[in-house]
Amino acid sequence: MDNIIAIGLGLALRSVIDFVTDSDYRLTGTLVGLWEGFALSHFLHKNPRNPNDAYLALATRFVIDFVLTNSLVRFALTGAWTLVG
Repeated sequence: MDNIIAIGLGLALRSVIDFVTDSDYRLTGTLVGLWEGFALSHFLHKNPRNPNDAYLALATRFVIDFVLTNSLVRFALTGAWTLVG
């Protein structure tokens, strides 16, 4: 259930950040990536024995984000900043 909430919250956050930053891919990718890194770290520490759910939720958010934006630049920036976060 936590992963479903995380997916919904992550997608809502993407929409808000995209609206506020006026579709600036560098800023949007950075902010979303940092959030994703924080969320992934949280869920990995919460359930260290089964990290598959956290990675599946992350992959789901990435795929939906890519399908909606069709931007490889934003996808790459989000992925890079997720590793930093």
